[in-house]
Amino acid sequence: MAPPTGHRRTRAWLGPVVLAALVAACGGPGAGSPATTGAGAPPAAGSTRQALPAPPPVRPIAWSPCAAARSIQCGVVSVPVDYRQPRGASIDLAVTRAPALDGADPHGTLVFNPGGPGESGNQLLPLALSLLPSPIRHTFDVVSFDPRGTGASDPLRCGTSPSSLTSAEPVPTAPGRILPGTLAFAAMARACQAAAPTLEPFVDTADTARDMDRIRQALRLSTISYYGLSYGTVLGAVYADLFPGHVATMVLDGAVDINASLTQQAVQEAPAAERSLDHLLATCAAAPSCPLGSDPARFFRGLATSLGLHPLPAPVGSGSRPVTVGDLDTATLFALSVTASTPSYLSALVAASHGDGAPLRTMALELATDLDGAPLVDPLWAITCNDAPVHPGPVAAGSLATTLQPRYPLIGAYSVTYTMGGCVRWPTGRQPVTDVHPKGTPPVLVIGNAGDPNTPLIGARHLAADFPLAGQLTWAGWGHTWLLSGPDDICMSRAVTTYLTGGGLPPAGTVCS
Repeated sequence: MAPPTGHRRTRAWLGPVVLAALVAACGGPGAGSPATTGAGAPPAAGSTRQALPAPPPVRPIAWSPCAAARSIQCGVVSVPVDYRQPRGASIDLAVTRAPALDGADPHGTLVFNPGGPGESGNQLLPLALSLLPSPIRHTFDVVSFDPRGTGASDPLRCGTSPSSLTSAEPVPTAPGRILPGTLAFAAMARACQAAAPTLEPFVDTADTARDMDRIRQALRLSTISYYGLSYGTVLGAVYADLFPGHVATMVLDGAVDINASLTQQAVQEAPAAERSLDHLLATCAAAPSCPLGSDPARFFRGLATSLGLHPLPAPVGSGSRPVTVGDLDTATLFALSVTASTPSYLSALVAASHGDGAPLRTMALELATDLDGAPLVDPLWAITCNDAPVHPGPVAAGSLATTLQPRYPLIGAYSVTYTMGGCVRWPTGRQPVTDVHPKGTPPVLVIGNAGDPNTPLIGARHLAADFPLAGQLTWAGWGHTWLLSGPDDICMSRAVTTYLTGGGLPPAGTVCS
């Protein structure tokens, strides 16, 4: 059923509001050692590990206080657009750093990526700092950056309306038909290739990993520690594959099954999302006063049927697209990932049942925009599709959604649109991510949530197995990633802190709840 093994990470698309919601609700040795600045020759194997000419030496970062947050420092690192022509055009990467709160005994530098792909690490850094375990915040400088094509690092902007994608119907009306969002996704692909022909082909994970090593060099460090969320686990794994000798410690939280194809990842995600929605609706039913009544699952099915037959009028200010079952599924995945948003989600469902689709559309758009409101859809799909070695076509994608629908009738079939929709008409990238099995890395910590709706626990098991030595730590909770969903869990906090500060991996089979 699945095409040849490839790569697709399940998208986060949630960092900005996840972190904001949680903050509102909650209020390794050797890393960072001074060293040589050479990039280190990547091993010569695999499509991302090709031998490349050496880029010009990187200058040290000239830090200055950021305008938006004076306690955080801002800087720039120049990287080649095309590493095959390293002395050609360049991109200035926007980089930020939060110095360790206890500067007397630092453990090193922790590079943080919030996922997406497409999310601004710099916008998220101030909020992420409040979620990291306190000992880490006190003893590590925390560095983040806007990856190429995102945020303030030459963002890829193709003019795609996020609502044109969130409103895409998830399942064809009959077997054998194309994925319903194909026309909107094809228009996005054409627009990106027309708007940025010299940038779009180079917005991918392999070059972002090379950029991250340029940042390491600019920091004048021999090794870095790394914390990646969701798609950030893909970036971390590719970095480890290319530059194993420059990894001190690495936490991959909300792990993606990096060597799975788009089809395989959609099939993995469908039951995870369905199970999460079953749990949310059952929890509501058990509450003293559930806004969805005594049978929330029936309420949800009725609303989905109604939106499929009679979409609601487009809300003012959100484009001309009517509110559809696509918006319902997009908003639902957001709510399942960001558990703090459940009350707002339930209210949005009730409003839609009364003919007001605005709250549902607003929540759906949260999954498609960055913290500053900029759309994520163009860089997100550029990275996703440039990374994937195999792109199922519109009919194959539609057929997969049709197959999944009866097995996971509430939301499972939406995994096809969410996982591969943007790639059905996107050309194959120049250096897809394949066969990632890092060699020579120190022990890595891989985290998976038992109730994660979009990076299922199986992804953590598979990603841990891709490394020569890795510990797989499970959090028995709901929501997307541990750090975004359960940062106050003492068991998890202790395990992550112990690992990052040199105390080793947790015992095999550790589950925190």
